[in-house]
Amino acid sequence: MRRISLNDFMAAGLLFWGIPAVLVAGPAVLLYTLAAVLPVWLFRLRNEAALAPPEQRFSATTGALLAAFALIYLLWDAIFGQQFWRANMLLFGAEATSHLVEQTVESMGQGGGAAFLFYNILFLFPFAMIDVARQLSGFIRIALWTIAALFILYEMGSGRAFLLFSVLCIVLGQTSSWRRRGLAAALGLAAFIAASSLRGDLASSQNPLFQEFLAPFVNLALFTHSSCGSAPWYSFIGEFLKKFVPAFLFPKAVFSFNAEMSLCIYPSDPNLTNGVSVFTWMGEIFYYHPSLVTAVIAGLILGALGRAVDCLLIRSNLQTCRYMAGFLCFLLPRSRTQDIFTFFLAQLFFLIICWPALSTLARSLRRFLIAPQPAQVACGPGSNGAR
Repeated sequence: MRRISLNDFMAAGLLFWGIPAVLVAGPAVLLYTLAAVLPVWLFRLRNEAALAPPEQRFSATTGALLAAFALIYLLWDAIFGQQFWRANMLLFGAEATSHLVEQTVESMGQGGGAAFLFYNILFLFPFAMIDVARQLSGFIRIALWTIAALFILYEMGSGRAFLLFSVLCIVLGQTSSWRRRGLAAALGLAAFIAASSLRGDLASSQNPLFQEFLAPFVNLALFTHSSCGSAPWYSFIGEFLKKFVPAFLFPKAVFSFNAEMSLCIYPSDPNLTNGVSVFTWMGEIFYYHPSLVTAVIAGLILGALGRAVDCLLIRSNLQTCRYMAGFLCFLLPRSRTQDIFTFFLAQLFFLIICWPALSTLARSLRRFLIAPQPAQVACGPGSNGAR
């Protein structure tokens, strides 16, 4: 991945989840896709070597502090926060998806609280722990790997794609030889199939690949042929700007596009018992008029944010995090661009504030707890050192 930037992944994702929409939404899709992809591609990094600093070495103390912080956060979130264990398919199988839908319906139209904000900010934290663990040895290394795995399984919820990409980026690690790529693909596919089995999808009449790839385009076709309303392009910018206002400090109303459009195309399912639909990123482009202006704005914001996050990941030497961010940049256009904005803004906060504080916590505590020794004055011949 050292030659592939986040914006390359993003451009590939926009193309992958955009161009097939021509079959259901018409040739205008090609114009909108290119209008968004071009600024993303123009913002891509071209000289990554100049950004990479000398490799930072982490101590065992830093590893222990990171492990302790992760455990404290997981316990807090499991008891008082998002409580993602309730939507974990490893624990509840098919019921996990139903619980996730219930949470989405309950929070529809509302901004996320403090727990939701912390979850987004710390999304890449377990992968950063893995980057640190690769440099350590002994008990601390095992502890970091174990806690990172628990963190990832906790974050997984009912997401098969998240599990697939987690396996891919962990196996690829610091290098990406063809042998390692083949192993990553095999293990990732096995994880995807196992997750589909746990969710009960293999026993249902719907193929998991259909649900992951074809269903968003079917939903987009229903949306574009329905009267689900529209909004001006500046409302799209307004939804983006709302992300800078924490909902737990200033209550705000947000437009839950996927949930609202699901209610529109499936009016006979007012409680969304069949799940919240996704429409690919093209859904928002068609909703906000004029669509071409919306596509250009989306591409400019994605390109600028993607480049900023990529630079910070390189400077922090977080290669596993960078893999995961890249895979998510490819996957998230399956849903909508506002979700990608949320992800990028949260990671900017993590990489600018949280990670520097956590990775240097051991050094800061040492300076705070250990009093500086007074300077010793050397007494030599002819000096007045003794008084």
